[in-house]
Amino acid sequence: MTQQSGRSGYGSYNGNHEKSTAEKVSELGSEALDRADEWLKPVGLSIKEKPMTCLAVVGGLAFVGGALWMMRGTQRQSHVDQVLGQISDLTRRGRFW
Repeated sequence: MTQQSGRSGYGSYNGNHEKSTAEKVSELGSEALDRADEWLKPVGLSIKEKPMTCLAVVGGLAFVGGALWMMRGTQRQSHVDQVLGQISDLTRRGRFW
């Protein structure tokens, strides 16, 4: 077997790069948590102190939003059904005027 001293086609890493991608992502994640905590503190919630409570509140809000969205969709459907019913009644009469 032959040993390769480095990967071909890749630049060598000499340790002088600013920050690795993992460090950047970690910093962005912690900044996002800090900002979310700032938004939630007036309500009395903290993601760092009560993560399950925050998850429950967000889940409840998502459920309510989904329920409202579904109710809105069924109302539109019933309106369409009403219009189709009126058209059907008109065609049964034979004359439109």
